[in-house]
Amino acid sequence: MAGRIDEILHGLGALAITHVDAGDSPQFDGATPNDPCWTQQIISGLFESGTRTSPILETLKQVLGPSCHPVIEQFPDQDWELSGRENFPPLKVNDHLWVCPPWEPSSAARGLEIIITPGLAFGTGTHPTTQLCLRALEQLNVDNQTILDFGCGSGVLAIAGLAMGGQHAIGVDLDPRALTASRENAALNDVEKNLTVMTPEEIDPNSQFDIVIANILAGTIIELASKLNRHLKTGGQLILSGILESQADRVQNVFPQYNLALDRQEEWVVLHGSRN
Repeated sequence: MAGRIDEILHGLGALAITHVDAGDSPQFDGATPNDPCWTQQIISGLFESGTRTSPILETLKQVLGPSCHPVIEQFPDQDWELSGRENFPPLKVNDHLWVCPPWEPSSAARGLEIIITPGLAFGTGTHPTTQLCLRALEQLNVDNQTILDFGCGSGVLAIAGLAMGGQHAIGVDLDPRALTASRENAALNDVEKNLTVMTPEEIDPNSQFDIVIANILAGTIIELASKLNRHLKTGGQLILSGILESQADRVQNVFPQYNLALDRQEEWVVLHGSRN
């Protein structure tokens, strides 16, 4: 049914369509992409200003029946670019590291600035898991190290590692938009020559790295445990996040050969360390 609603909204001229959980049925990512399986969900279509809403309502009711109760919400005109910029001020990760949007003037007082354009890909630095990974990465000696960022999103973690002195990084993601965003953000930070992006199927199964980062979700990390372990050099450093504090034991149990320390922010944790 959700797919049918998407088809209708697209056919009627929707500029964008979003799906969110309407109940309490969280769906955690797997190693391969799946459509959401929420019991109830809210589907929203965004239309240009001035679009006649009556044909949209009539079509939805005809196809979906009397149980359909669509709602029309009008948004006032505003400077959307300026409004968006106000939602993404420079983010202080710690005293030495900031994540900044490209329109923000650089400041020497901030120390190391990572430039990230807010967009379609996850990882603009605002989420606690990204900040936890950045702090864990900053604790390492990254000079001339190779980095695997599995589930790279915007590329912020791979780019930060390169900006800290890393030699080369590979960003891996299922979403082609994430790969595009990572390339563009790498160029903003002048590290594009040192970053390679690819899908999980494209990575050499025999390649190994000094640092492996996976900021995804606990279920996915558990599924990928053997792959992440295989890609890490002996004595290398592992950084794992996207993990709720209640899930930390489960993740630690699938990496018994590692001496994983735990840091937390809000309800999220990062696990980081090397093999025992």
